[in-house]
Amino acid sequence: MAKTGKPQKRRAAQAFVDHLNSVLNGTVSDSRLSLISLPFDEAAFDVARLVESVPVPLDVFGGPLRLFVRQMITVVGDHCQTEAYSYRLQTEETPGSWLIRWEYNRDPPRRDYPYPPAHLHVNGEFEDLGSMARLHLPTRRVPLELVIWHLIAEWGLTAKTNDWQAILRESIKGFDQRRTD
Repeated sequence: MAKTGKPQKRRAAQAFVDHLNSVLNGTVSDSRLSLISLPFDEAAFDVARLVESVPVPLDVFGGPLRLFVRQMITVVGDHCQTEAYSYRLQTEETPGSWLIRWEYNRDPPRRDYPYPPAHLHVNGEFEDLGSMARLHLPTRRVPLELVIWHLIAEWGLTAKTNDWQAILRESIKGFDQRRTD
């Protein structure tokens, strides 16, 4: 009988993180994401770049911008299910320096405010209305690959290879096949 449980779940989660690292390292960053076990469930993990046990943004090519990636996943059967993510384009390492924030929460953290599970925030202001940072602009779930594509195409990040679009397209196919909303 095959052994199941924590080691098998960790292997599945690590395979997912390895895939994300191959995409990142093939396109815009030499930084690596880590897999962090969560104490409340042997099948639950956080994915983020850690420096001295603190989640920090990835260093990216092509300028002073940073990409913060944090994803909470649960291993269900033999695949990883995204419970939540936060991808932030930042000007510095500090969390408050974000320009754009893509978020998703399978179970919204606030039941009294029914914003869309997947949404976008822009850290800007309307001249007469004030801050847009609290505005939840609805999206579908956004794969990290489309965020990377956007950052290369619109924000001037330097791709590590001319094949960056092929790398991202191939990985997006996998996202579309695994998507379980």
